[in-house]
Amino acid sequence: MKIDDVFEIVQNLKPAEIKETQKIRRVIKEGGRALLYSGSNGTKVYVVRTDRICPGDFKVVLHPKGRKEFAPTHVRLFFDLYLKRISDEEHAKTVFLAFERINHGEDISEVLEDVRSMTFSMELDPSDVTVFYGSLLMAEQDWNYGSRGCKESKLDPPREFLMRFIRWIAQSEYGDIDKIITTAVRNRPAPKRYGISLFELWRS
Repeated sequence: MKIDDVFEIVQNLKPAEIKETQKIRRVIKEGGRALLYSGSNGTKVYVVRTDRICPGDFKVVLHPKGRKEFAPTHVRLFFDLYLKRISDEEHAKTVFLAFERINHGEDISEVLEDVRSMTFSMELDPSDVTVFYGSLLMAEQDWNYGSRGCKESKLDPPREFLMRFIRWIAQSEYGDIDKIITTAVRNRPAPKRYGISLFELWRS
């Protein structure tokens, strides 16, 4: 499965029930859901059609074994990647490069094979769960801010907005997470210098 394949999966799900006025678009009932991945620790990863931001859009849901499900945010992803990086910088490079590989069109399932067995002393989720739901968040940005969605992005593809934050974390210093999270929650872009692929950066 590649990022673009997610869109076809979501569009085949039952649409959400929406109440729309001139001022608001409100989800009355969420649409269908699909289980896309079962993680190495038993966490199940779903996509749920919401049609909330743009018609046909979706959210990502994690259901850890024995716990309540929740929708992970970009902030959770960033903090998890930061924990992995400060735990083991060298092994974390494999995780960061996994995102670059998916961003460049590799099959997500093949990329997961290289991170599934990786563990870190500090992390929120196992590496395979992190990479998988992170790739779905990338797809979500491409949907809402791409040609299919109703928002506009200055970046092509729109998932580059998320990738620049991932590259920022990959190159961050200890303690930089506060600045990264503050920038993200204010919906500001990461600095332009993080537009350089990690493949190019770490090859030089």
